[in-house]
Amino acid sequence: MSSESLPAHKVILASNSSIRKKILEDAGITFEVIASEIDEEELKKSFSSNNFKDYCLALAKAKALDVSSKQKNAYVIGSDQICCYEDEIFSKPLTKENCFKTLSKLSGNTHYQNCGISICKDGKEIWSHYAQAALTMKLLSDLEIKDYIDKDEPFMACGAYRFESLGKNLFSSTQGDETTIQGLTLNPILKFLGSKKVIAN
Repeated sequence: MSSESLPAHKVILASNSSIRKKILEDAGITFEVIASEIDEEELKKSFSSNNFKDYCLALAKAKALDVSSKQKNAYVIGSDQICCYEDEIFSKPLTKENCFKTLSKLSGNTHYQNCGISICKDGKEIWSHYAQAALTMKLLSDLEIKDYIDKDEPFMACGAYRFESLGKNLFSSTQGDETTIQGLTLNPILKFLGSKKVIAN
């Protein structure tokens, strides 16, 4: 699906994520990147709910509001992604060791990617959306896991795999939108921005 931004409206992505940026670029949206300055880890600690939907929607809203409060008359997109298996949340692994631990737990099992999106304007949330995707990983050997980590270096990836790259090959089946798995569910954003005449349908 391709769309074009209309010149009268400013769209901002409140994230430095390269894959989220690419998703919007591939959709033909003209936008700026202004990363939120909130302390994500501190916010996660303060959020008591174990409801994954509430959790990622609250974080997405906090990111969008942070940028929106400083950018008048702009549509600010905030997004948050939570990877979970059973009751455990997997943050960005950052190291090879953590990547291996995460992928070892997910190997042979079905886990979920939860994506919360918030759009704010003039310091107020005007729209939000939640989506979930289910992914069943192949049963991987230790050698296969180590080989994948060495090739794809998924240190900043939620769930320790880069689905847009070689990570897609780790799965026997997936259910849900591919952009949800990547961290920014696209079609609902396009529909909302189109309804507001921010982009051309």
